[in-house]
Amino acid sequence: MNCLICGSSFQAAPTWSKLFLRERESSTCNRCLSKFTKSAIEIHFDDFKGTLYEGAVDSVTALYTYNEAMKSYLHQYKFLQDVALAQVFSEQLYQAFEGKEEIVVPIPMHPKKLVLRTFAQVDELLTSATIPFQHVLTKTALTEQGKKSKKERLEASPLFEMTGTIEARDYILFDDIYTTGATIHHAAKLLKDAGATRVDAITLIKG
Repeated sequence: MNCLICGSSFQAAPTWSKLFLRERESSTCNRCLSKFTKSAIEIHFDDFKGTLYEGAVDSVTALYTYNEAMKSYLHQYKFLQDVALAQVFSEQLYQAFEGKEEIVVPIPMHPKKLVLRTFAQVDELLTSATIPFQHVLTKTALTEQGKKSKKERLEASPLFEMTGTIEARDYILFDDIYTTGATIHHAAKLLKDAGATRVDAITLIKG
């Protein structure tokens, strides 16, 4: 098979877990995968203390850090619209969600941006990893949070509106990248205000 990132031919080595467990064939060669750095960063929410969003998020887990390899991957995946690259991290995402009973909610794109991008990159990551999810949010703001100052982020109007019913259950928000944390906190506050008992978050990348 050919690596989805570099295009080179490679042969995935057989393993016992592939024979007896649910491990899927890799779509990416080991040389490319080794360029991504797994995250060991503990994410804190100090910027949100004393704001309306304090306590909205219970925890955030990021799987990878934002390095040059990840920057290149995101550019090819999101901006060059190479939707097949959603498969690159499918096994890692499956393992991150394995055994969790929470309702998974992807962070949505603004409808206008979705038209330009042609596909919802967050949804595709979950779909490739065979993770069920529910859409209960719609994005109402077009501005990028990473381009705002800390004060602007904390004072920003809500970024989302509810489109579905929230149960008194635990939820997991999923996004491709966690940068300032504003997006996750805005979404989590909506879920908590609507009745969610706990809101954690998983992201592919910590920016």
